[in-house]
Amino acid sequence: MPTALHYAVNSASTIDRHSPIHEIAGMTLQELRKQYHNELFEDYLPFWDRYGIDHKFGGFVCSLDYDGTLVNDHKLLWFQGRGIWVYSFLYNNFNKNPSYLETAKRAKDFMLAFFPQKDGTWAELVSREGKMLKPFSGDLFGMYFAAEGLQEYAHASGDNEAREMALRMMKQLFAKLKDPAVPDPETGMMGVRSQGVWMVTIRTSTQMLRRWPDTEIAAMAASSIDVVVHNHFNPAFGLTTETLNLDYTRPREMANITVCGHSVETLWMIMDEALRRGDNGLYDLCAERLRHHLDVCWDHIFGGLADSINVNQGAYQWPVDTPVGTNYQFREVGEYKWNKTSWSFDEVLISTMNVIENRGSDWAVRYFDLAHETFYKKMSLKPHGLPLFMAFAEREMSFQPHAVRQENYHHARQLMLNLLALDRMINHE
Repeated sequence: MPTALHYAVNSASTIDRHSPIHEIAGMTLQELRKQYHNELFEDYLPFWDRYGIDHKFGGFVCSLDYDGTLVNDHKLLWFQGRGIWVYSFLYNNFNKNPSYLETAKRAKDFMLAFFPQKDGTWAELVSREGKMLKPFSGDLFGMYFAAEGLQEYAHASGDNEAREMALRMMKQLFAKLKDPAVPDPETGMMGVRSQGVWMVTIRTSTQMLRRWPDTEIAAMAASSIDVVVHNHFNPAFGLTTETLNLDYTRPREMANITVCGHSVETLWMIMDEALRRGDNGLYDLCAERLRHHLDVCWDHIFGGLADSINVNQGAYQWPVDTPVGTNYQFREVGEYKWNKTSWSFDEVLISTMNVIENRGSDWAVRYFDLAHETFYKKMSLKPHGLPLFMAFAEREMSFQPHAVRQENYHHARQLMLNLLALDRMINHE
């Protein structure tokens, strides 16, 4: 296995370490754990069991309104891989409920029956029964999520074929990231790579390496971390540039753009890999950068994380944004793009809980508290008689009664990862 890169923290680091934290979001750890446990097992999972799991054919249907009304029964590859991961992770980490493993298995069987194509690519969208609706058009992320789901299922079930397929897919996908003939899956542009491709490489690699040593996967993780830490990071601003040219220079028209949620998400994933390695320097470096991203990107007026910032571009006209699965049109001018997303709240809550557990930093508690308060006050749909959360909103997060897609991954992941963190913290009190 290649030697892991180690990173030194500047001597002026403001990472602070205090005594263990006993209260978060105005609750004891036990009270917060109870809230999270009830939300996961009494609200979130019953919603998906009733509306989103295809109990007839297997897999997940995510084209749902906020009340669970079916918009269409198409199946996107992203949400098959993600759903397999969620239910396999539940089985691996909470209880050996056979229904979790059966849900994951039936989704895995459906996915492998209808998505892989003869040319080695995977379809992006199929019908409920598995009929091709959209062949592969360059969206590598769906294949990455399939690999993540397969590796988690393999650990839950002992399915070596699923494990070997996940390993092969990760290595094939990483090779495509290095190929200039392959467009960037995030932007669709040729000659660039966005932070998201390294993010998904790092996250799935870390999970695999905790279970199965593999020198190629370890090298992929190390290389991806190096690109984010040294190339995407812009020291002039202390922020992570979302998109770079293949030679790691900054595209002129996107040189100052940071996608805030992706940056927060990628940083906690690198921090998790640093914990696996035992690399305190890398962990503290990324925790310090996380703090700066939150300071810059948090909306201190209305709450929540800005979508993006184009540093020092006060007259910038952002492209009209219609978030997938919605009919909204966000039109913004200025340095900040202020629309809010539910998934970015989840990434703030995961990342700050990680720092609270491992460093006990007051700033992490403060941002966790802010995110928790805003998320449940402004994004929750319960005050409107609906079960979960708004997926997208404008800056003030006013109530939006309808959507045409629900997301089966980020919030479940946040609840599960933070429940596990709370359990570890409670056990050490």
